[in-house]
Amino acid sequence: MPIPSAFALHPYLWTAATAVLLVLLGAATGQLNGRLVRLFGPAWTPRTPGPRGTLAGRRDLPLPAERQDDATTVPVDAEGVPGERPPPDDEGPPPPRCPHCCAELRFLRCFPVVEARAFRKRGACPHCEQVIRPDLAVPVTTALLFGAVGLWVLARPPWCPFDLPAVLWLVAVGVLLSVVDLRVMRLPDAIVAPAYPVAVVLVGAAALLPPGAPDTDRFAEALASMVLVTVLYWLLWRVHRTGIGFGDVKLSGLTGLYAGWAAGPFGALVSVFWAFAAFSLVGVALMALRRLTRRDPLPLGPFMLAAALATVLVGGPLAPQP
Repeated sequence: MPIPSAFALHPYLWTAATAVLLVLLGAATGQLNGRLVRLFGPAWTPRTPGPRGTLAGRRDLPLPAERQDDATTVPVDAEGVPGERPPPDDEGPPPPRCPHCCAELRFLRCFPVVEARAFRKRGACPHCEQVIRPDLAVPVTTALLFGAVGLWVLARPPWCPFDLPAVLWLVAVGVLLSVVDLRVMRLPDAIVAPAYPVAVVLVGAAALLPPGAPDTDRFAEALASMVLVTVLYWLLWRVHRTGIGFGDVKLSGLTGLYAGWAAGPFGALVSVFWAFAAFSLVGVALMALRRLTRRDPLPLGPFMLAAALATVLVGGPLAPQP
C-alpha cells in the first residue's frame, strides 16, 4: 500500500496558514481602526429608544446647518418631534476629537491615520495622554472578513497576488466607515479622502502588473465607473437632499471604483441598485418591528460598501447571467 506523500497536504496547510495570518492581520488592523471610531462624534445627538421601541428622542446639542459628511438624517426639535432641515452651513460636522479632552486630532493627508505618533503606537491622545480604547466591533469584524476574503481568493485561481491587497484595503476602510456611520451617522472626510489614492494605486497594480498581461481596459473601466457612480449619487443628492447625505456622494466614487474594477460600468450600476434595495428592505423591516419610523435616519454607507465588496468577490455584476 503506497504511503501518502506529505507534500499532498501542503496546499491545505498553506491555505490554513494564510487564513490564520490574515485573521491576525485583520485583528491588528481592526485594533488600530477601532480607536479611530471613538474620535468621530455625532453631527447631531441620536435619538434614544422611546416607550414603543421607536427611535424617538431628544436633542442635547445644537444641530449643524447641514451634515456634509452624513447619511440620511432628519433633525428633531427640543421635544423630539421631527422638524425641517436647517439652512446650509459651511462649517459642516465637527472634526475628529479626543473623547476625553475634546482636543482636535489631525490626520495625515495621504493615509487615514492620526498624525500623533503616541496615538499610532498605543492609542494615547497627544494632549491629555489618555488611552483611547478601540471599538470591539471593528477588530472582530475586520479579522473575520480578512480571513474569509483570503479563503475566497485562494479558492479562485484566476486571482492574481495583487488582487488581495486591493480587496483587503476595501475591507479595512469599509468596516471602519460602516461602524462610524452606524454609530454617529457620519462618513468623515479624514477617512474617505485618503482612501481614494491608496485604492486607485492598489486597483491599478492589480490590473496592470504581472503575472497576467496588463489589462488597461479593466483599469479604465474602474476609473470610468468611479466617475459614473459619483455623478449618479451627486444627481440623487441634488434632487433629494433629505434622502441622501453628501457623505454618501463622497464615498460613492470609492465603491464605484471597486465595483467597476470587478464588473465594469454595468456591474457598478447594478451594485448601486443592490445598495439601495438592501437599504430599503432593512428600513422596511425595522419599521415593521417598530424600531424605526419613516422620519428616523438610517445610514446608507454600509450598504454601499457591502454591495461593492460583494461585486468584487463575485467577480461580475450581481445580476442573473444569460
